[in-house]
Amino acid sequence: MSAWQRIVLVGLPGAGKSTVGPLVARSLDWSFVDLDQEIERTAGRTVPEIFAAEGEAGFRRREREATLAMAERPGLVLAPGGGWLLDPSNLRALGEGTEVVHLRVSPAIAAARLGPEAARRPLLAGSNTVQRLEELWRARESVYLQANHTLSVDLLSPEAAASYIVALASSGTGY
Repeated sequence: MSAWQRIVLVGLPGAGKSTVGPLVARSLDWSFVDLDQEIERTAGRTVPEIFAAEGEAGFRRREREATLAMAERPGLVLAPGGGWLLDPSNLRALGEGTEVVHLRVSPAIAAARLGPEAARRPLLAGSNTVQRLEELWRARESVYLQANHTLSVDLLSPEAAASYIVALASSGTGY
């Protein structure tokens, strides 16, 4: 029996959080929540529209509120946006039994995975995607490295990454 009650997948845009998360949830018979989609659902507008109307601060407020709505919910795989971990109150709100898995991806691989979708992402739009992802990595590296587990996903398929995470969760120890 796993001591894990919730899994939070963190990493740069393009790391595969929204692809790997449902695979992990299905294998564990847990729920999956893409936090950005949940924010869009409750706000009635897209993340780019929220950024345009409320700025990043408004989006981060909505992100905190959406996280609080997930607080202490068992059997949950959560895929927040890449900057979610920058606010320590988000992780604290989820409670004990929450394991953070950092899907580490190189900026070049992340940019290739995002392709034209990068232009839809407010923090990547209108810039050299690889360069912007490198800047995001430098700004976020210290918080990503605080994750309970780090999995390098550059060469892993989503299925292989999910299998690894499920094995960790099933062991209950993370080893």
